[in-house]
Amino acid sequence: MSRPRIGFGALLCLWSAAAASAAALAGENATAGSSEAARDFMIQNVCITKSGALLEGTSPLDGDPRCLTQRDLRLGENLPYHKHDHPAAAHADGLPRGYQRHDSFPVATAQFGVVIEHSFDFGGGNGRQFGVFDAGRGDGGDITLLTRQAVSFAATEDGGAGFQLFVGSGCKERVDGAALAGSWIIALLGSDRPFEGETMARLDDLKEGRQSNCPSRLNAAFTRWYTAPVRYRAAEAQGPPITLTTLISEHYGGDRPEAADHVERFYFTRELGSTRWERWQNLSHSRDFSADQIAKAASELALSKRCSEAPTPAGGALLVMADCREWTLIVPPDQPAGDRPGFFIDAIRSRGLGNDLFASPRARE
Repeated sequence: MSRPRIGFGALLCLWSAAAASAAALAGENATAGSSEAARDFMIQNVCITKSGALLEGTSPLDGDPRCLTQRDLRLGENLPYHKHDHPAAAHADGLPRGYQRHDSFPVATAQFGVVIEHSFDFGGGNGRQFGVFDAGRGDGGDITLLTRQAVSFAATEDGGAGFQLFVGSGCKERVDGAALAGSWIIALLGSDRPFEGETMARLDDLKEGRQSNCPSRLNAAFTRWYTAPVRYRAAEAQGPPITLTTLISEHYGGDRPEAADHVERFYFTRELGSTRWERWQNLSHSRDFSADQIAKAASELALSKRCSEAPTPAGGALLVMADCREWTLIVPPDQPAGDRPGFFIDAIRSRGLGNDLFASPRARE
C-alpha cells in the first residue's frame, strides 16, 4: 500500500503555520468549528516570557506574572510542566502528585501528518513510575486525528481493554488509514458553524489479535458536542479554581440517549488540551455491571472528592458518574530543560500494524 511521504522539515513548517493560524483564529472567533480551532483545544499551552523564551515549570493556570502570552506546545518541544489528576482526599498526603499523568502534545506521523497524543502515565507506587511506560499496567493514551471534517480518536490503550484501534465507515476490507478517520468522533468540523452539534457515529473497537481486517458490522454511538464555561478545581497552593472555555464531547453507548448503557464525556481546553474525563453508567440497565456495583462506584467516587461535580448528560437515562479524572494538578518536569513528551506513540510503533499506521516521517524517508 503506497502512502505519501512527508519530510519532517516540511511537516514542521506546515505545523508552525497551522499553529499560528489557530492562534489568530482563537482571538477572532473562539468557537468556530474549524480544524485549526479544534487543534487549539487538543494541545496544552506553554507560557512565553517577554524575551520570547518558553517558561519552564509553569503552566498557563499558575498566574505567573512572567507568563505574558501563551501558545500551543510545538512539535519537538519538551514539556515544561505535566498535568496530573487529583488524589482522593484520603490519599493526598501519601500521593501528592495523584495517580495519573496526562499530557496533550503534537506528534508527527508519515501517514496522517500531525496527530495529538494524550498520554496515560500511572505512578504513585505499586511498582508504577511516572515517565516510564509500564506495559500492561494501565499506561497508554489516546491518539487524536484531525481532518477538515472531524476530530476523532483513532487508537487508545488503557488498563481495561488494552490496545485498541477505532474504525469507522471507511473500513472496507483491511484496516488502513482511511478506516481510522472519523470513527470515535469528538466533533464534526466546519468553519461556518460553531462547536455544537450531534451525530450518529458508527464504529467498532478492534482489540489486539483482530486488528488487521475490518469488522462485518459497526456499532452506533449517539454523539453530542458543544462548548461551555467549566470551573475546574486547583491543587492546594496552586491558586483558586479557574473557569475555562471548554469543548465537551459526549459519547453515548448506543443510538438512543434515553436508553444509553453508559456515557463517556471528554473535556478539552485551549490552556491544557485534554483536561477532564467522566464515565457515567446507567443504573437501570448495564451490560457489564450490576446496579449495586454501579451505585457503589458512584458513592466511592463522590466520597473521594477526586473530581468536582458535573451535570448529568442529557437524554433522560438514569445515569450516575462512576469514574472521573480531572488533570488540573500541575507538576514541574523531571529535567531542568523540560521532559520529552510521552511514550504511547513509541509503544504503538513497537507493534507491527501500529507502526504501519503511525510510522514517523523519518521512517518513511
